[in-house]
Amino acid sequence: MKEELNNQISIENARILIFKIDKTVEELFSQLEFPDISEFSKLVSDKRRLEYLGVRIALKNLLGVEKKIVYDRDGKPAFIDKSFHISVSHSGSWIAVVVHPNRQVGIDIEVPTEKIKKLYKRFLNETEQKELSNGENLNQLMLAWSAKEALYKIIGKEAVDFANQLHIFPFETKMEGVFTAEHVSTKQRYNLHYIQNEAYTLVFCVV
Repeated sequence: MKEELNNQISIENARILIFKIDKTVEELFSQLEFPDISEFSKLVSDKRRLEYLGVRIALKNLLGVEKKIVYDRDGKPAFIDKSFHISVSHSGSWIAVVVHPNRQVGIDIEVPTEKIKKLYKRFLNETEQKELSNGENLNQLMLAWSAKEALYKIIGKEAVDFANQLHIFPFETKMEGVFTAEHVSTKQRYNLHYIQNEAYTLVFCVV
C-alpha cells in the first residue's frame, strides 16, 4: 500500500482519497464548476448536502477533473462517461472515494462507535462471532462491518444478508493490513485492504 500526499493511497492501480469535511455547504459548493443544481436542490439537510458535495470534491481532487455521477437502480454510483469504476463512502465528517480504470471496487469508511458491540450478532454469523472475539474487540468489529459494507457495494443484492451471505475469516487487527472474506453462495473469496486509526476505519476491495 502506497500512501501519498493529501490522504491519497494507491494500490493495484486503484486510487483512494480520504477527505475530511471542514467547510460549510456554501464553501464546498463554490469549489464545483458544474454542480447539478436540480439534484442538489432535492437534498433537505445540511448533512446530506455536505456528503453530496464532499464526495464530488474528493473525486475531483483525486482525478484533477470534475465528472458527473449517475446512479443505477440499486443506488450504485458511476461516472456518466464510464471512465472509471468508482465507490464512495461517508461517515461523520469523513469521505472516502476509490477509482479504478477497469476493475470493480468497493470502499467503506466508519467512525468508531461502541454501539457496534450491541449489534454485531446482526451482521456476523455464529462462527464469525466465536472467531472474532465474541464482540469484545471493537477494532475487529468495526473492520468486519466495514468489510461487509465494502463487499456489498461490489456484489449487490446477493450480499445484502451480511450474516449469512458473507463470511469473514479470522484475522488480527493492526493499523493496516489485509484479510479475507468469502461470498458464501459463490465461494468467491475477496482480499480486503484496511487502514484503522483513532479517527476512522477504512476498508476497500479491488476485484
